[in-house]
Amino acid sequence: MKTEKKIVLEISRQFTGKRLDTVALALIRGKCKENRLSRGAIARLIKTGCLTLNNAPTKASHLVNLHDTIEIFEKDLTVSAPKLELRDITLPVLFEDDYLIAIDKPAGIQTHPAYNTARDTVAHFIASQYPKLRGVGENSLRPGIVHRLDRETSGILVIAKTKKTFEGLKKLFQNRKIEKTYVALVYGHTPKLEGAINQPLTRQKGKLKRAVAKTEHTLTKAREALTMYRVIIRYRDFDLLLVKPKTGRTHQIRAHLAYLKNPIVGDKLYAFKPMRREKKTFPERQMLHAYRLQFELFGKQYSFHAPLPEDLRSLIEKIDGIKKTSYDDETLKSLLE
Repeated sequence: MKTEKKIVLEISRQFTGKRLDTVALALIRGKCKENRLSRGAIARLIKTGCLTLNNAPTKASHLVNLHDTIEIFEKDLTVSAPKLELRDITLPVLFEDDYLIAIDKPAGIQTHPAYNTARDTVAHFIASQYPKLRGVGENSLRPGIVHRLDRETSGILVIAKTKKTFEGLKKLFQNRKIEKTYVALVYGHTPKLEGAINQPLTRQKGKLKRAVAKTEHTLTKAREALTMYRVIIRYRDFDLLLVKPKTGRTHQIRAHLAYLKNPIVGDKLYAFKPMRREKKTFPERQMLHAYRLQFELFGKQYSFHAPLPEDLRSLIEKIDGIKKTSYDDETLKSLLE
């Protein structure tokens, strides 16, 4: 009878104190160069007990210690990644050429599948409408997808049609060569009409939520984050902002505006409890929209903008009667056209 081969990986000092799923992904890819399991696949292996720590099942979020061991059978590393089934999904395409596609992602649509979800995603749209893109990118569940938007955030998403485009866009995002402009409706009034929020962000332990790092302990795990904002219109109880994130951290705009005490209207995660109780001004989703994207790729200038979605447009028009001060009527007019 053939004995199943078990792989044992020991935790070195550089990985001490980090999450098991993150460490396992790095160690497995380091040992098995041909293996391209995603972090989600690693999490599934941990959850099902196929990947253990010190020969015992545990959670993906468990923080590992020096000389801990990760165990997994070689056969489990060859488990085929989940495939994107074909679905009848139509999303607004703003632009398309031989290199890329720019779409206007509606609120409520995830960018790519999360573990154990049956929701329609942008990735399903790509797999169904652009089957040749299935091999583009680094993950079979994210064909051509270089960046993402939160499920409740609407707006521009760029998809690579070739491997060369994918690598080019990836490099532009990494080097902060892509100018991103968002529109956000926030509670209250920002401290300045125009300003910068230069505060490092860290993930709150055991939570999806991000927060500004304040203590020495959290600062060591924090990541640099810079967000620029400008007030377009000041209403009695709200500000309408143009926001430009200069870094691309998870939940960056939402966490930074909450830090200013001006969370985004409708944000279930970052808005304060009194705001969440106010049903009239707490819509179903956060009023954040990726409005414009600009960059240069292969010597060509690209500039896309996505019109404000109907729910954000309607809310702005609804509260327009309580406008306090207008700083940029021309911008507001162009947004609503």
